[in-house]
Amino acid sequence: MKKLFGSLVTVFIVIFMVSMNSCDEDGVLVLPSMKATVDGSQWTSLFRATIVDQTAGSESIIITGTPTVSETADKTIVITVNGIAARTYKLSVAEGRTECLIAYKKTANAADGSDDYYVSLDATVTITKIDFEKKQVSGSFSATLYPNGNILQTKMEIRSGTFENLNFQ
Repeated sequence: MKKLFGSLVTVFIVIFMVSMNSCDEDGVLVLPSMKATVDGSQWTSLFRATIVDQTAGSESIIITGTPTVSETADKTIVITVNGIAARTYKLSVAEGRTECLIAYKKTANAADGSDDYYVSLDATVTITKIDFEKKQVSGSFSATLYPNGNILQTKMEIRSGTFENLNFQ
């Protein structure tokens, strides 16, 4: 019964996600996507949640992607951007720039403070398109992350990250 319920929930989520998408000018359905290379392995998000805060003085974009719909999902990427304009945002300790942040939950039970919670010390997020009418955002990202930001531990690389046509609220 639990398996059937879980399957039904997944089907409803997929139907909801497809219905929230829009067609391009030619009537072709444009599906959202989020993918990257994480430490040399391909990572693709099945579930994505995007929030755009347009409040004056605190404009931001938060994108969360996970490969499964499970509440206990492993390998979750969270991107935070301090701004809502189409441009490049950087995080650089050396340059003192704090325009974005990328975090990676390596395991489901990773919490802030655990060795499986990676935080970027160097990151780039480029918003290539943000459409407030269609409520969609697209762009790219990359980062060098460390467990809890500790540079004395083994780093993790996220490269060639892209997010396309993510719907936001």
